[in-house]
Amino acid sequence: MLRLHTLALIAALAGCVQAEDRPPVLTIDVRARAIAPGEPLRVEVASSGPLRTLAGEFLGASVHFVRMESSETSERWSGWAMVRLDQASGAAAIELRAEDAQGRVVPGTHAVTIVPKKFPEERLEVAERFVKPPPREVQERIDRERERTKAIYERRRDAPALREPFVRPVPGEPTSTFGTRRLFNDEPRAPHPGLDLRAAEGTPVKCAGPGLVALATDLYYSGNTVIVDHGGGLFTVYAHLSSIDVAEDQEIAAGALVGRSGHTGRVTGPHLHWGAKLGEDPFDPTALLDPALFR
Repeated sequence: MLRLHTLALIAALAGCVQAEDRPPVLTIDVRARAIAPGEPLRVEVASSGPLRTLAGEFLGASVHFVRMESSETSERWSGWAMVRLDQASGAAAIELRAEDAQGRVVPGTHAVTIVPKKFPEERLEVAERFVKPPPREVQERIDRERERTKAIYERRRDAPALREPFVRPVPGEPTSTFGTRRLFNDEPRAPHPGLDLRAAEGTPVKCAGPGLVALATDLYYSGNTVIVDHGGGLFTVYAHLSSIDVAEDQEIAAGALVGRSGHTGRVTGPHLHWGAKLGEDPFDPTALLDPALFR
């Protein structure tokens, strides 16, 4: 009888050691308004054990993850991904590569289906100054500004995971459609990377979500512009402002005043250009208003 009890205890201890020696299991949850071109995805990962690192890839782009919760037995991580405007429909997958507390590689994958989406085309007759190449000194300024904003969009700042839908920066309705493929005097231009929202000169512009002011300055094309870094590569943009009421490196809350609407930069009348980006890739900012991303 004693021998049987001893054997049972040894088997139980061996089972515990074996269970503790197993690598963690990753469970992936994708939250999105739609998995379609021009849409963001929030990827949540639950791990059955502690992780040293977690990285991901979706459609050839890196997914930067931030740890949300951690205990001795489980963790939760959150990251942002998106479907680019030119992405074809069909099957795709989010690929994960984690490293557990013992240094073992833990892979994970989650299949998704990208549905097709068409964007409108708009032909506009505009003044010649909007289509002809700028003078050399202006082009030099444009190149400097592009390098500066590119460096901002390359940042991947760790910040607490966003848990609430964003808010509208102004109450006015859109006067344009995100992703519209425009032709100026029959010359094709890049798809419209945001929304033009109706806003009379001087309308207060609110920050759509909590973050850090990454840029607050005058740019050639977008005029007085504010870029807010929400962490993990997620940014929102507020352009053509008549005035700026924030400073760079300032923390800002959702609903706080960014500035006032205007018509600075290359525009024909007052409005707010509101944009959202994951890195340098634009997506429809209205997706951030949808609770589906934050449930």
